[in-house]
Amino acid sequence: MAAFPITGRFVGDFVPHLVAVDSEDTLDEVAAKVAVHSIGRRVARPADEAGYDVLLDGRVLDPTATFGQVIAEHQILPLQWFDVRIREPKLPAAEPGAVRV
Repeated sequence: MAAFPITGRFVGDFVPHLVAVDSEDTLDEVAAKVAVHSIGRRVARPADEAGYDVLLDGRVLDPTATFGQVIAEHQILPLQWFDVRIREPKLPAAEPGAVRV
């Protein structure tokens, strides 16, 4: 358990925030810590609760990974910039043989 400072920005908000996260936090928890500063303040609350995605350099990270795993895998430094956005709902899979329009 180690506190780690990141710079988090919610996509659609113009204000980045200094956010303390824990190395044992999942990325879902990290996303919630960033989102709390923007959702319902400068960013409208989503109609559905699909959750949030955490992005690093434009790539969506696995929401079940711990922040400690991300630090090790991507060599994250303190105050690293992370974007958070509303998770897009998954579309149902097409049935085999279905025609796409």
